[in-house]
Amino acid sequence: MNFDSWLASTLGFSGGLGIQTAIVLFLVCLVGELAFPIPYVLESVWLLAGYYLGARLLTPWNLALLWLIAQVGRQAGSTGLYFLAGLGTNRLTRIYRRLRISRYVPEGLSRSRAVRRISNLSPFSAAYSRLLGLRIPLAFVAAAKHRWKTLSTGVVLSSIIWDGAYVSIGLVAGSRAVLSPLKMLAVSIGGLTAIYVMTVGIRALVRRLRSGARTAGNSDKGA
Repeated sequence: MNFDSWLASTLGFSGGLGIQTAIVLFLVCLVGELAFPIPYVLESVWLLAGYYLGARLLTPWNLALLWLIAQVGRQAGSTGLYFLAGLGTNRLTRIYRRLRISRYVPEGLSRSRAVRRISNLSPFSAAYSRLLGLRIPLAFVAAAKHRWKTLSTGVVLSSIIWDGAYVSIGLVAGSRAVLSPLKMLAVSIGGLTAIYVMTVGIRALVRRLRSGARTAGNSDKGA
């Protein structure tokens, strides 16, 4: 058995979707919504799914089933976060602190700009907010307005866009057989790492600039 067949079999991309693969995918999506996302896992899954679909080692039916399992996990996690958000920021922070993941709830979340920007809540604005990484602020706004259906629809729309982008990239690589799955995964992970590092760097720079502007403003007022 070569590497391509072994990887496809291990991930459940050939011979039917395995129960272990389904459970792991569900849990990864659930934890990613309810607590914290696990880097690279879902991106790698959809890249490889697209690759094996293009290489005809994965059927469209299995891909649809894979996506539905991921969607169930996301919906369960986002619904759980929605009800936790309804308890209020302080209580949610205490719960997350007990689980030692409180750093994923920004301080002053209910008064943050992210929450204020998601004022006109709709399925499309919910999907857009999720794609921008505003998953937790969105849950608070949806809970405050009792808009669970809007949040749920936004989860579906953002999943279609996000997952579809990675599946499409993998599909092109698999159908043209330009790269092996291992090389494609390595190149993609390298690109994702570069994007993550740039995102963290930009956010840190923006925070520093805002902090400097606030300090300068306070100094002017004091003068």
